Amino acid sequence: MIIPRGEAVRNFLYSATLRTLSQHARVTLLSVIHDEAFHARFDPYVERIIPLQEHPEARLVRSIRNLTQEAHFRWLWSEVARNRWEVWDHLNTSNGAWDPYDRAAPTALPLRKMAYSAFANRPALRTLTALENNLTLAMRPTRSFDALFAELKPDLVFNGSHIHGPAGILPVRVAHRMGIPTAGFVFSWDNLTSRSRILEPYDYYLVWHNRMKQQLLTIYPQLDPDRVVPVGTPQFDFHFQPEFILSREELARRIGFDPARPYVLYTTGIAGHFPGETGHVDFVIERLAACENRPQLVVRVYAKDSSGRFDPYRERYASSDHVFFPRMKWDDEWLMPEYDDLYEFTSMVHHAALGINAASTVSLELCIHDRPVINLGFDPPGSTIPHAFRWRRHIDFDHYRPVAESGAVMVASSEEELSAMIERGLNHPQAGSAARRRLLDTMFGGLLDGHAGERAADQLLAWSK
Repeated sequence: MIIPRGEAVRNFLYSATLRTLSQHARVTLLSVIHDEAFHARFDPYVERIIPLQEHPEARLVRSIRNLTQEAHFRWLWSEVARNRWEVWDHLNTSNGAWDPYDRAAPTALPLRKMAYSAFANRPALRTLTALENNLTLAMRPTRSFDALFAELKPDLVFNGSHIHGPAGILPVRVAHRMGIPTAGFVFSWDNLTSRSRILEPYDYYLVWHNRMKQQLLTIYPQLDPDRVVPVGTPQFDFHFQPEFILSREELARRIGFDPARPYVLYTTGIAGHFPGETGHVDFVIERLAACENRPQLVVRVYAKDSSGRFDPYRERYASSDHVFFPRMKWDDEWLMPEYDDLYEFTSMVHHAALGINAASTVSLELCIHDRPVINLGFDPPGSTIPHAFRWRRHIDFDHYRPVAESGAVMVASSEEELSAMIERGLNHPQAGSAARRRLLDTMFGGLLDGHAGERAADQLLAWSK
């Protein structure tokens, strides 16, 4: 099992996957996380935990990979891909004067666009992918994985996150070249339309649901449909397991809110993707303060937000009796959720009277607990944001549009709509209940039941025989 990032720990080590695998197979972890606490928790389930490091690659390899990924984006031309070019155009014409990502536009943009467009077709992408794979192996900076797999002789190499984990790139390629079957997990529901091309040569895929399977097969028609298996996603399993739901009183003790009063759960987004978000938080604070029963507000800041934009809020509301910014229980070194965070986050969602976010996976989690959801489809009050960075674009992205159109969530397009939706969500929480259930049933079928981790393990075991 390759654990190339912290979220893979939650999905496949905290869930039932590792526990189930260890009962029927010898398991070795290749993990970017390997401290004493990690060993103490997972050593009982595995034969070995081997530190996984990212090795610097040759410039030619990186260049071909970038060309392949951007050409794939141009061929796919999803809403995310279109917005990507829109952002580049803005940065190119404004000289980076307004850039929440704090990065420059690609140099020689017109020439780059021409190159990406020239390769934006299936034959060219297949050729580039093969070239990228061959170069990655031919110019690999280490042969340590060759020796490791020759020693371990694994029946299957599984990558717990097919993207976002650069350290997992080389071991998958080496295993495939050595004839060892490989499997990957399509990490999130937006990845096929927002994270460019899958370059790793996986033999098998685990995906969330049938819609993702069809998307994957449409983009990569050479794949064998029988080797793409929907299992759900283990990150949702904890919402179905009562032991992870703290009592309202215990959660209140940990966070500080009054358990006798309702609270609204606001979950923030990535700073660069959602500029000016403090303006939305300020508006919600003011709006809730004007409500008759004055509901409380719990703000869960995005776990990997290093911008510091909400640090002043923690100070300002440190002694508040109506606004709370609980400390995120994530390991800062490894960017990994602590085990206790499973309890607190699951409980926050379960006990909330209403949830507010931009266009987040948390919307689905709120629907699991049948809580009203408001999505923010307008720029923060008082902000002046270039069109390329508008908040509404997230509502219109390919993966999220079906949610926004389902009736399971309320999409606010103005301050006035947000105010009315807060009132509706708090006073009539059951109004969208049927739509929320219908969305989850349509999206997941029978795969939303708390057993995705076990299904993933069972499938990996079947593929390893």
